[in-house]
Amino acid sequence: MRTSSLTLFAPERFRVLLTYGLLLVEEISLLALPALIGVTIDRLLAGDRTGLLLLAAGAGAILLSGALRRAFDTRVFAAAEQRLSHAVMSGADAPGLRVARLRQVHEVVQTYERSVPEGFAAFVAGLGSLVVSAWYDWRVGLAGLGVAVTLVALDRLYAGKVGRLNTALNDRTERDFKVLSSAGPLGLHAHLTRRRRLRVARSDAEIGIYLLNWIVLLALIIGTLAVITTPGASPGAVFAQLSYILAFAESWNRWPVLTERLTHARDVARRLQKSLHPPS
Repeated sequence: MRTSSLTLFAPERFRVLLTYGLLLVEEISLLALPALIGVTIDRLLAGDRTGLLLLAAGAGAILLSGALRRAFDTRVFAAAEQRLSHAVMSGADAPGLRVARLRQVHEVVQTYERSVPEGFAAFVAGLGSLVVSAWYDWRVGLAGLGVAVTLVALDRLYAGKVGRLNTALNDRTERDFKVLSSAGPLGLHAHLTRRRRLRVARSDAEIGIYLLNWIVLLALIIGTLAVITTPGASPGAVFAQLSYILAFAESWNRWPVLTERLTHARDVARRLQKSLHPPS
């Protein structure tokens, strides 16, 4: 049975969801920025400087909401990490394994404090950019949708592979104390060699998915440029459309790291759940 790492945050669940709600507001505000810049450019070219005031007000609101959200979520996740650390250290595991569990608590909390918001932001930015691109030109939106489906399929293949590698690496981490305290030179060398090979394999898988993603995304960017740069096109509109497609591409650039961290956190959560609630 798969264990969601979010179940570890049950006492803080409402506050965690609130932090993600604040992030949603921030990201929706960011989606308006390229269009606002495009309008400002067109107004400036027409001799109207009022767009600069709108741009300054929009940017200020985004900065303020982002600062408040970060201040709140740091306090929420710091409290969650303290609670989980106390629970792990009160367990009956061997000292070396308890140290490993403490490190794993920190990794899971960091995933939900930093990586998940990054992924959520990437999802909102990608989806929003795609919708706005379709509003500007349905052909670009349709092409972006096809690219998104292709990239999701590639990401699922990558998630399966990196999940297996992370499980093997976590197994090695839990054996560190035993190996260091009892294994001879040959055993230590074999343990560290296996760890190195797993990390290299994980890195190679990440490089592969980045290359595949960007081959697909570059085709979309080039195709978009060919469609939107027509004679008589508004410079502001061209800027906004290109900005949204680049934002869509950049959102996918974050997914390989997020996928790796989430698969890692899911495996670690399963181990922590067994530690916190051992079978009777």
